Amino acid sequence: MKRLYFAFLTFISLGIVACGGSGGGENTPTSTGSPAVETPDTPDTETPTENKQPNILLIISDDQGLDASAQYSFSDDLPHTPTLNVLANNGLVFDNAWATPSCTTTRATIITGKYGINSGVTYTPAVLSDEHQSIQSYLAENPNTENYSSAVFGKWHLGGGGNNSELAEHPATMGIHHFAGNLGNIDDYYNWELTVNGETQTSDEYHTSKITDLAIEWIAEQNSPWFAWLAYSAPHSPFHLPPSDLHERTLSGDSTDINDNRRAYYLAAIEAMDTEIGRLLDTLDEQARENTLIIYIGDNGTPSRIIDTSSFASDHGKGSLYQGGIAVPLIVSGAGVDRINEREDALVTATDLFATLAQAAGADRSTIHDSLSFYNLLSDNTSTTANQIFTEFESASVTGIAVRNSTHKLIQLNDGSEAFYALTENFSEQDNLINNAQYSAQIEQLREYASSINGNTLNKAIDITNAILTNGSGNCADYIAQYTSTVNDVGRDAVFMGDLEITLDNNKCIFTTNAIPNHDFNDGGNAFPNNVSEQNDRFEITISPQKSTTPTALSLSIDNAILLNGVKVDLLAAGCFGVGDGKIGCNDMSTPWRYDPMHPESGFRVDSHNAHAQPDGTYHYHGSPFALFADNSNEVSPVIGFAADGFPIYGSYIEDNGQIRKVQSSYRLKSGTRPNGEGEPGGNYNGLFRDDYEYLEGAGDLDACNGMTVDGVYAYYITDDYPYVLACFTGEPDLSFYK
Repeated sequence: MKRLYFAFLTFISLGIVACGGSGGGENTPTSTGSPAVETPDTPDTETPTENKQPNILLIISDDQGLDASAQYSFSDDLPHTPTLNVLANNGLVFDNAWATPSCTTTRATIITGKYGINSGVTYTPAVLSDEHQSIQSYLAENPNTENYSSAVFGKWHLGGGGNNSELAEHPATMGIHHFAGNLGNIDDYYNWELTVNGETQTSDEYHTSKITDLAIEWIAEQNSPWFAWLAYSAPHSPFHLPPSDLHERTLSGDSTDINDNRRAYYLAAIEAMDTEIGRLLDTLDEQARENTLIIYIGDNGTPSRIIDTSSFASDHGKGSLYQGGIAVPLIVSGAGVDRINEREDALVTATDLFATLAQAAGADRSTIHDSLSFYNLLSDNTSTTANQIFTEFESASVTGIAVRNSTHKLIQLNDGSEAFYALTENFSEQDNLINNAQYSAQIEQLREYASSINGNTLNKAIDITNAILTNGSGNCADYIAQYTSTVNDVGRDAVFMGDLEITLDNNKCIFTTNAIPNHDFNDGGNAFPNNVSEQNDRFEITISPQKSTTPTALSLSIDNAILLNGVKVDLLAAGCFGVGDGKIGCNDMSTPWRYDPMHPESGFRVDSHNAHAQPDGTYHYHGSPFALFADNSNEVSPVIGFAADGFPIYGSYIEDNGQIRKVQSSYRLKSGTRPNGEGEPGGNYNGLFRDDYEYLEGAGDLDACNGMTVDGVYAYYITDDYPYVLACFTGEPDLSFYK
């Protein structure tokens, strides 16, 4: 049986019957897409003293769309949320609130007050740069609001993917003086990584309850106005069975049942969250409760696999620019809210929360960055707000923007396609009117608005997702541009955005990269030993490489190359026979019998591109990358990157007397058996160790470094077998490649 916090409910003077059950879900949406809620008893609350700075509680739910919110009438299958119903019945419900289609992008708009095109966070999981001021820092630095204490609890997900310790300081860099929560998504609500002010430990307490506890403890210690950002992971996957006293559903928790009834468990997580919000509010004394402004918002729409398809198409949910992906619940209640049990059809976005929070706290500005405060709407239904709103997103499946006015909506995708909908008649967006001449004026008006904000920013970078290159120039200056890609970490089911910029400075090409490839990764039989994360790498390539008198040997202290997708090549492994566990610790390059990561018996877990992640999360190739060039004999391979000494790297195919064929390495396996004395591995030479190979001049096309000169240009070539990319440096490696 779900636990209820009657002190809070009684204080609000609303009975459970008035706000429970299906809530607004029993009503039918009106023709304007603005559903109604049932009328409560008259509340018995007093208006807080005018001009008194309120406490502010911002609550963010994860993956809760309109069809999963009992305060809206977009489903008959809704959670039982008496706490949220009380807040709605004693406050203001927004019917036209937009977020972005994903959690990181929405959180970035809230915390910065900027659209993604201005914060750099247009995809998930992106890293929010500390060059952008957070709302917490803004309050601390504004003379009118500097007395506020601020804290963030729960899901952060603004420092890239994962929960590793390297991300632990990111909240602090963004001006968060107290952070207690999870840095990214969690894999288990009962076993997750809790980070408190940079220190991380494993928590076995139910996530929704634990972060509520942490917020309660912090709030109890405050002696000045406070701002608490409370970001639940619920109801985001993994779908699970919450503690029985937090919800009212009869569920077994069996994995088969969860898989067969995902929405039921998803809704149970919302009910558990609702119960814990009630518990938090119940800890506030009467004075604090009267002086607390509460804002509740979903960060994006419901995931497609659990969305109510009677309201939205299955592909119109989270991750899409349709209403099911970006229209979210927004409830504002408490201090400063004079409009009780009302609904508001003004157009607002998650971006507008920045200025709204600042104005509520006492700032004297209603517009900050891209954020337009709707604070005055809480007390005045005639207050002026935006007549058009904007959102955007980049992902593997959709990259584009959406804009709307009070009645119509335009979607523009990066592939040039558009969609136009009359929301008042078609909120579920089933009828695309883009080619209907009747709406040409409205379409053009929204196009102009989109252009005024977006400025074609999303089109500036060249999309190289799964690109097959064609340029054969060995001059790195011919590749100067900005590149992007959208790819999946298959093993973790996560989306990443590649970001590479090549510039020219003082006769060097500068590669600035986040080290995310242009292709899907982590798709091998075994998951990577380390999770991939975005980097901030810089490599320099001379435009005039020169051969040295003697080659430079490969070394663990030097990265080998940078490819034109922004990923480095690092062929060696720090593992040798008889050294430690054979996986790490072999840092002396003179140590014999170094393992070749590409041999199946070496145990190095790599994906289909012969790559994996280093302990710091850097994705890198250990062998032939099989990326960026066509693996067939129909065309000569292009340049796919540059070695640390500046010489270009071509793919595998060359033209030989009018025929296109694969280039051949001049390395061969030694014959016979290895030495088997002390410290020697014994066994047959089979390629398990790099020492199993020897260079035989003339045995193939390439020299000892795996390169050759064609038409006066020296270059390295990708080979199927050892040494894969290069075996040594013909020239002098640039210092930027030294680790």
